Amino acid sequence: MVHQHVELIDSFTALENVLLGREGSRLWLRTERHRAAVEDVGRRFGLAVDLDREVKRLAVGVQQKVEILKALYRGVDVLILDEPTTMLTPQEVDVLFATIRTLAERGVTVVFITHKIREILANCDRITVMRGGAVVGTLDRTAADESRLVELMIGQRLAGVGAEDRPPTRGGPVALDVRGLCVAADRRPRVVEACSFTLASGEVVGLAGVAGNGQRELAEALLGLRRHAQGTIAVAGRDVTRASVRDRLGAGLAYIPEDRIEDGLLPGLSIAENFVLGLHHWAFARRTIFDRRIARELARQAIDEYAVLARSEDARAATLSGGNIQKVLVARAMALARLTRGVVLVAMNPTRGLDVRATDFVRRRLLAFAQKGGAVLLISEDLDELLQICDRMLVMSRGCLVGDFGRKDFDPYGIGALMAGTGVERGA
Repeated sequence: MVHQHVELIDSFTALENVLLGREGSRLWLRTERHRAAVEDVGRRFGLAVDLDREVKRLAVGVQQKVEILKALYRGVDVLILDEPTTMLTPQEVDVLFATIRTLAERGVTVVFITHKIREILANCDRITVMRGGAVVGTLDRTAADESRLVELMIGQRLAGVGAEDRPPTRGGPVALDVRGLCVAADRRPRVVEACSFTLASGEVVGLAGVAGNGQRELAEALLGLRRHAQGTIAVAGRDVTRASVRDRLGAGLAYIPEDRIEDGLLPGLSIAENFVLGLHHWAFARRTIFDRRIARELARQAIDEYAVLARSEDARAATLSGGNIQKVLVARAMALARLTRGVVLVAMNPTRGLDVRATDFVRRRLLAFAQKGGAVLLISEDLDELLQICDRMLVMSRGCLVGDFGRKDFDPYGIGALMAGTGVERGA
């Protein structure tokens, strides 16, 4: 099995990772004894990689090749790929599917797990759909289409949602103005380098980039969760460069965190208690005293409005599914924006790991926020998502903003090349 997030040892070479676990009872691994055999497998399956390069210096798509090579070197007959395209550029996706087709032609059975329906239709021979832990249908590719698969996945037909479903953005007042922002992290002097951009009211702006190129650090710096070395940040004309997290929230900045469990909530607390985290300064009349009645009422309203599947507002957050946790986090961000008259929403991979229905729900809420005059910064490693719902797209590579595209100029391969650091810088 090749997992969604590669499970290699960064400081080992590609060859050492392929051979790890094959050393038997020896005290050390003599890699050169196995090099020829590994290279032969790579040639047969079209998986040529630099075996002597440390994994941390390889692109994400190449790391995935190393994972596949590691599995094939062990003589597998069935290869399971779990969401393998999530963090890849379009160019890397094309290479991956060429590799998958080669594997199939050479007799390897490939099980491809994904929620990306277009990739399924373009590359799979047979499609099995699961819903609620049970198989609900198996189709040949020739008998399947997008609407049929969505219907099987969620039990009903679902209309798509995208930027094309609403009027063009008219470019309202500047909601977020970032100038020369530099952020240091993990002993690296500059993980974000001199980033400057603006968001206008009513816009949904995407931030595209391969994981680990500074997107998370940028988001945390905007919220005040991470200190920045230099630069300025203004929300609706108010300078919040030196402001606390609380003051930034009060100025109209809302946030949907990337990690639902680590950053989003406290699993041992109730839904109501989690829902007012960060809201209490504005939700409670006496800000220093927890008002359980108000907390339960706010949570009850969110459960009804966002269709959260929960026993009650007093249920522990840990009992919720990932999709329902995400609904709570989106509802909390929207409630904060309502209480503080928020103007900017920063959403970090808000649909990662969600099913089709939950993904559609979250996207519609982001678009609704923009339609009411808010500005959305959608940071996502899913380029398809950004292409579908954004009015404009920024591209980040190695901590720098290297592209700014208007919707009419969206080019998946051009954006992918910039994400990988091989394209030519573009401006909107």
